[in-house]
Amino acid sequence: MALNEHKNLQDANRHNPKGFETAQNNTILTKGNGTPGLDDGSLEWTLKSNIKAETYNFSGYCSLIANYQYAEPLIYGQSPYELNQDYGNAEISEGTTVMQKRFFRIGCFVNQAAIVKTAQIQITNSNAENFTVALVYYSPSDTATTAYPIVLVEKVCTGLSSDNRVVTYALSSTDFSSTSIPTGAHLFIMVKGVEETAGSTVYVNAALRVGYEK
Repeated sequence: MALNEHKNLQDANRHNPKGFETAQNNTILTKGNGTPGLDDGSLEWTLKSNIKAETYNFSGYCSLIANYQYAEPLIYGQSPYELNQDYGNAEISEGTTVMQKRFFRIGCFVNQAAIVKTAQIQITNSNAENFTVALVYYSPSDTATTAYPIVLVEKVCTGLSSDNRVVTYALSSTDFSSTSIPTGAHLFIMVKGVEETAGSTVYVNAALRVGYEK
């Protein structure tokens, strides 16, 4: 029987793993699920961002107004969960900016570029009217003094006329208007109502799953 000399091969004589040449860039070789109870999964290439992933969680509550609102800054004596800072507009755009320090002090700093994978939004509301939850980010600057959020997704939510019942919305990356989050971005949520829901109090929990390619 011939000796197995693979372990002694020099690096220049070794071959790439199965499927390497046709595999998509930024992927990792893994083993699939296979048959339950058996270890018969086949080799497969999966995106790095599907494995190198992290979940960011957000919580907040507010009394709805027509404009978007965002969280209190993380300062002693103020609740970081209360969304009572008026953005000043019902539409999020570069046309409406606020002092940069207001967004910077909310928190949830992302230290490397990320890609949105999935998200869940859970809400309660004592009224059944619609309101909108936005997952957004802003990028800090050492020159600008004002900033505006970049929208990842805006989700219209509806309560169940009871703040003791929870509605869950599952989102995939295809639901997002933007799936790229730059290095150094700060993530947070914003909420707005409509005229019919003014004064209604809502509670929001959100989880955003992101992946990394490096």
